[in-house]
Amino acid sequence: MVDSICTVVRSQGGRAAKSWLVVLGVASLAGCHVVTDQELAAIRAQGQHHGPDPVAMFNEQMIPYADKNAKPAAQVIGALSQNFDDACKQYGVRQSSAFPCNFWIRVQGKVTRIDTTSRVGRAYVDVTPASGGEPVHVALETGPVVIGTGVRDGFPGVKYGDFDDQSKFAVFGQAINKLVVARAQESLKLKVGQTVDVAAVYSSWSEPAGEIRAIPVAWK
Repeated sequence: MVDSICTVVRSQGGRAAKSWLVVLGVASLAGCHVVTDQELAAIRAQGQHHGPDPVAMFNEQMIPYADKNAKPAAQVIGALSQNFDDACKQYGVRQSSAFPCNFWIRVQGKVTRIDTTSRVGRAYVDVTPASGGEPVHVALETGPVVIGTGVRDGFPGVKYGDFDDQSKFAVFGQAINKLVVARAQESLKLKVGQTVDVAAVYSSWSEPAGEIRAIPVAWK
């Protein structure tokens, strides 16, 4: 028993046009089923995974998730400095060892500096630990370019298996980053001296060894 596709030419509006016949079970014209070009495209698309709609997912799921799940930045960074693996298990989201660990952190503090000398714009915030001590310095990436795909990878509702291949997964991540930047530049207009409350994602492979750069997603 062989499945096959055969073609015939039929007239559509006075023009010769190619139609498709799908043979299911037997390779004979008697068993062919006539389908339109649109139906054929749907047949060929069966089993393909193009992934979720980035706009809907970002607005309806990612923003609320960030706001709900962000933990105090100083608390998370402190745990990271003690033991990366333990902190990743307790606070992080990581699909596999091929991805960095992504931490949703709540950045509450005062803006001390804004850097717009590059396209990766940053607003620096001093976060004072609840228990006191030295403040944690967090650089919020405000665009127009953000680095990495922490928003995509830090949201458990998105899996690599939701997409046909790596390129579609990458395109989805780029679309999410564009939405992040557009939202930040439209409504997150930070100024030096301003007090902020921002839920952001920080991605890391290991204990902090330099600047803590986080991508803002939700704020009050």
